[in-house]
Amino acid sequence: MTTIFLAATNAANSVKYSWTTYWVIAVDLIVAAIAVWLLKKGKAGTATQLIFGLGSLFWIGFLGWLFEGKRIFPADISGAAFYAVILVAVAMVLTLFWTTLRGVFANLSQEQIQLAHGFRVFIGAGFLMEGSLSVIPSWFGIMDGFLHVTSGFLALMAAIALLKNSPSKNSLLWLANIVGVADVLIIASSICFAVWSDLGPFHNIMYTVFYAAPILLWLHFVSILKLLRLMPAGD
Repeated sequence: MTTIFLAATNAANSVKYSWTTYWVIAVDLIVAAIAVWLLKKGKAGTATQLIFGLGSLFWIGFLGWLFEGKRIFPADISGAAFYAVILVAVAMVLTLFWTTLRGVFANLSQEQIQLAHGFRVFIGAGFLMEGSLSVIPSWFGIMDGFLHVTSGFLALMAAIALLKNSPSKNSLLWLANIVGVADVLIIASSICFAVWSDLGPFHNIMYTVFYAAPILLWLHFVSILKLLRLMPAGD
């Protein structure tokens, strides 16, 4: 009887993990669509939009090959070493965007950037779901979820303030950016140092670490430069 119960439990956990994997892949695909929308709003050429879109699909597919097949990274890689990999990957993405897409994103308004960040409320809801299903540790899912929901909510509040030309618009923009950057950094650090033994290098949460997160950081970077008047304010 115990064997049957354990088998049933493992099967149920496997189903939960599979369905949440579909969810994180969907998140990356939606972020890719949002990024293409921003490129269009930034007056990027059709070829640039197409290359970015197809490149994103290829990369998300590569992540599936990597994580589902448990490839490239050794299974016993330490959290600290994996954190270094994440930092290098994010630095490469930010450098690539800066050298190739800086002009396009300079054309964006703060409202458009903050509306894109607003999608994070759904990302947060998904991590709350993963925590409730024990796909990730519950406390981590709650923290991750609420940080993303708060970041998305503040971004939407900043967008509304901008559209209404509220006196508090710059303060809300700074708050949204500070909380949003802290969100990404706290989550990445927690994955590698607080819950590494529970997740490891091939967990489905890595889909967002290696796609959505660098794009969100890039958008914060652009928004902050606009606030500092080091990049055009946009339309």
